[in-house]
Amino acid sequence: MLEQMMPGDRIGPYRVLRTLGAGGMGEVLLAEPADDQVGEQVAIKVVHSADASRGIHSRLKIERQILGQLDHPNIAHLMDDGTLPDGTPYLVMEYVDGIPIDVYCDSHRLDVAARLRLFQIVCAAVHYAHQNLVVHRDLKPSNILVTSAGAPKLLDFGIAQLLGERTAQQHVPRALHADIRVMTPDHASPEQIRGHVVTTASDVYVLGVLLYKLLTGYSPFFIPSTRLADIERATCDTDPPLPSQTVDTADSAEGRAVAQSRRTTSNRLRRTLSGDLDNIVLMAMRKEPGRRYASSQQLAADIQRHLDGKPVMARPGTVVYRSGRFIRRHRLPVSALAGVVFLVAVFATTHLHSRRIAAGRERERAAAERASAERERARENRYPQAQPQPLQTANAAQ
Repeated sequence: MLEQMMPGDRIGPYRVLRTLGAGGMGEVLLAEPADDQVGEQVAIKVVHSADASRGIHSRLKIERQILGQLDHPNIAHLMDDGTLPDGTPYLVMEYVDGIPIDVYCDSHRLDVAARLRLFQIVCAAVHYAHQNLVVHRDLKPSNILVTSAGAPKLLDFGIAQLLGERTAQQHVPRALHADIRVMTPDHASPEQIRGHVVTTASDVYVLGVLLYKLLTGYSPFFIPSTRLADIERATCDTDPPLPSQTVDTADSAEGRAVAQSRRTTSNRLRRTLSGDLDNIVLMAMRKEPGRRYASSQQLAADIQRHLDGKPVMARPGTVVYRSGRFIRRHRLPVSALAGVVFLVAVFATTHLHSRRIAAGRERERAAAERASAERERARENRYPQAQPQPLQTANAAQ
């Protein structure tokens, strides 16, 4: 087995500075151009050679092939590859000087809207990979680093999978035959855990898990052990609680810390997450791949609809819900219109009331006049006046 590389060791034209990380397959080293050459620092992935299985070498070939065809500003790109004198293969990749996306969000106290916008950039990078027939399969926070400039970078395609290409069909079965469930348990889709066919929908699911953690500060599942049965029971057979229900509204130090890192209070955070965001996260995390968002781009678009105050795909389009979204989206015009409608209603009500009062008074006057006329007639009938007699002239008398 290859001994651990030390600072100052040479790998091709590069000089090792320090170890960035190590695992069962090998290690990742920070290096710089040797012999006083001018150039940027790089990350070199070295695979142990002596005891390495064919599967590990096949994985490195797949990773080399994947990185070679991806060119995106938010994906760490491949710069070179080669082998050491003893036959140990290595990859030279862009070095990303950043921190995991969840740590970045908390340390910079990003509010919910800012976290959603950062997450949308990650969705765009994942969608680009999917367009190139690449499924990442390991979208955990430590594989999404954010630079000091606030740019997320997707890296580590070590267990990624190519879809639909002849070369992929040649390499993937050999690479995955010994351990088809290569994954990070708390960032794996149900189909990964069960060893079923993995598609782009698997990455959509894990993006939902990532979004859940960015919004709430917690994982959607509690996995008691690394036993496959416990992992499958927690992830495949248990529905996660709503993100808004995960928020601790009790006056605890942990709950206050989560809310403060999002520039809000626990109660306000719960209200912010309830509704649209609850439904968006859980739609991405549906157990059945066909019921999730059709793509990471569609997931990002639904988040944008939420940010714009428009109805989201993840919620039923009832009249009440859509009306509420419209009112929130056009709050000022709707408020002004409501004010005008209120004034018109007040004016109309006042005018109608005045007319009713005037009509009532008119009816009272008419009734009083009728009563007066009736009294006059009754008096005349009771005391009739004597009829005047005609005057008789002297001639008529004679």
